[in-house]
Amino acid sequence: MLRAMRWSWVGLVAVMLACAGTRPELETPGPANEVTWVFRVVDPEGQPVSGARVNVWRADLSPSYAQPGTTDAQGTGSLLLKPGWYGTEVQARGFVTAFREDIRIAPESKPRLELALARSAPLAGRVVDAEGKPVPGVRLRFASSNAAAPFVQAVSGEEGQFNLEGAAAGEGLLYSDKEGWSWQRLKVVTPQPQLTVVMGRLSSLLVRVVDPQGRLIPNSHSSITYLDRPVGIRHQSEQTPEGTVHQMLPAQRYRVSATYAAAPRCWWRRAVDADVLPGQQAEVTVSFEGATSAGPWTGRAVTPDGRPLANMKLRATAPPSAEGREAEDACEGTTGPDGHFELPHPQAGLHQLRVWHSAGSHVRVGEAQLAPSDLKDGPVVFRSPGTLVGRVTGPDGKPMAYFDVDWQSQSDREGRFIRGPIVSRTYSLRVDAAYVAPARVRVEARAHEEREVPDIQLDSGHSVLGRLLENDGVTPVSKVWIELVDPADVDIKLWNSRFGAHTDEAGRFRLDHVPRRPQYLRLNRHEGGTLLYELGARESRLDLRMKPDGALEGFVTDGARVPLAGVMLEARCGAGLDTRTKTDEAGHYVLRVPADRDCFVHFPVELRWLYAWPRPTPPVFSPQSVSLSPRERERRDFVSRSSGAGLQVHFPEVREHLETFLVPGDTRMPQTFTELKALQRSAFISDPVVRAWRTDDPDMPDARYWQKDFSFSHLPDKRYTLFAIEPQDGAFAVLRVPVDLKPGETKSLQPGFPSDSGGTWFVP
Repeated sequence: MLRAMRWSWVGLVAVMLACAGTRPELETPGPANEVTWVFRVVDPEGQPVSGARVNVWRADLSPSYAQPGTTDAQGTGSLLLKPGWYGTEVQARGFVTAFREDIRIAPESKPRLELALARSAPLAGRVVDAEGKPVPGVRLRFASSNAAAPFVQAVSGEEGQFNLEGAAAGEGLLYSDKEGWSWQRLKVVTPQPQLTVVMGRLSSLLVRVVDPQGRLIPNSHSSITYLDRPVGIRHQSEQTPEGTVHQMLPAQRYRVSATYAAAPRCWWRRAVDADVLPGQQAEVTVSFEGATSAGPWTGRAVTPDGRPLANMKLRATAPPSAEGREAEDACEGTTGPDGHFELPHPQAGLHQLRVWHSAGSHVRVGEAQLAPSDLKDGPVVFRSPGTLVGRVTGPDGKPMAYFDVDWQSQSDREGRFIRGPIVSRTYSLRVDAAYVAPARVRVEARAHEEREVPDIQLDSGHSVLGRLLENDGVTPVSKVWIELVDPADVDIKLWNSRFGAHTDEAGRFRLDHVPRRPQYLRLNRHEGGTLLYELGARESRLDLRMKPDGALEGFVTDGARVPLAGVMLEARCGAGLDTRTKTDEAGHYVLRVPADRDCFVHFPVELRWLYAWPRPTPPVFSPQSVSLSPRERERRDFVSRSSGAGLQVHFPEVREHLETFLVPGDTRMPQTFTELKALQRSAFISDPVVRAWRTDDPDMPDARYWQKDFSFSHLPDKRYTLFAIEPQDGAFAVLRVPVDLKPGETKSLQPGFPSDSGGTWFVP
């Protein structure tokens, strides 16, 4: 079975983490007493605003759950609220709606809020078409440049009239849209009591394409890309003898691309930008006039040692032009028995040449860079981008035609595969196929080299029959999925659990094609209880029992006795046995903790906190260690961090799955992947991302689930070690950066990416 491993640096981290005593039984909290929350709304001169509507909601919930209140003639009102963290919205005619996202109500307190509203500015007028006729049913939205002001919207009436109540004074953007009409985005400065918005119909764009001799190419194809605002845009296209007509286009700027077939399997591509005005048919020409061929381009594809690259596919591509527009070409061909190739019509200039096998894998075998004028008929040396090549055979020693390598399907009658491109490091190949046991093979690879992997022979494995019971040894555990996990994957969150078996009503299960090497059987049951059993290479019959969880229970507050509802707690215990729960409206939680494991409690943030508006700043917490015996219960209260130093980490760009964590002290680089994951579980995680844009923003960018900027706030002043982890192709590049934080300081770092900046590679 897995053994608890306590690494010296994890122990150092745990010194600073608070612990609490053990209690055999914990009392259930009673309902919190409601508190009277008094609010007062005034105008800019301090005079009361009567009839203001005050909506208040729990900060972890949507404003749609708001409890309403109203101010009286003195501008005051009150609501009965349970202690907690709230947000509020205050609306009154003639004023700009105001928000407060950080209202904290402690038990037995007397909370009050006085809020001064800003007067709104007139923003009204008419919507008309190009002929001055009214356009009803147009949706108008005003986005003030003041980020604290809400969007206001209205719909134009039968005479085109509109009135956007509650608009903030000053500069902003006015959006108008209606089905079948071109959207508008106008920069306006309020007040604007008599604004005229002119709407235009949707437009069309005729794209003609002419060949190098200046002749029109009939029935040509083209495509368009939106350069201004792609949100919510649909269009149709129609082929005509003159070219492609793109219809139902909003007025804006487009990038138009077209392709010219210079010869079979040889294409030239050009792009131009076009402005489309409302209600018109615009025209644009993509011209290849004057473009000339530098072909035919002939040569012999060879390896660095002169061997011909025979019977392979070849592709030559020229990169886009320096102006940033799409001006490129591509030609394809095949090599002959001696490596000879001919590309009929490439254009002049530098090309990237790649070769790969005619059948089977599409992985590049070699690549070169040169121009058609550099060489005629001579050898073109293709260097390997770095590949692993090998062969997979079955239990009978014969090649397997269908198999997977690192989750990628392979099909080759000779059982051969190519894995690449690669960098210089160790690779752990996962190889599996139907009706055989999966295999794991560790190989050393080198960049720009083709390395031969010894034949990988898959065997049929063996069968395992077992029964899973509750801890009492009597009650069967039925209808659950038991995972079969390779030791190399036990600390990795895989996107699937394709290997395993379901138990029947009696708790029985059968596993076929189990590898003849140690494996793990794992179950992390949502209802409670875990299983992590090290399966020996020769074991075939098992009687297994679930291990009962421990339980951690307590309250989560902000340090001022304010309970925090809806906060997520997660016990990170490694080996895929993590658990999570949420606090209730009283800030109370019960978290199941897998027994006999060194776990750390963290506070991940749900997407609701990241994308909702108004957006409260989520609280941040320090990790705390916990280790419980089966059925042991412990009381532990958590308090959010509220002061201290800060660290900002900025990477050059967004990269998928990039992570950072912060460890107290001057911590060395771990020696193994298992140590790395244990260290990460003990560390400070970065703060939740606060998006700069609003969810109702008409120009909202595409949602990005990965990030390049990381923050750590309210940290104790001391020395830390920052670790950045970048997963890449089955391994993890890790960068280590020592950091000293002084009292009240917010330090900024701009590290490079671990994979590009000398990071240490870890292979599970």
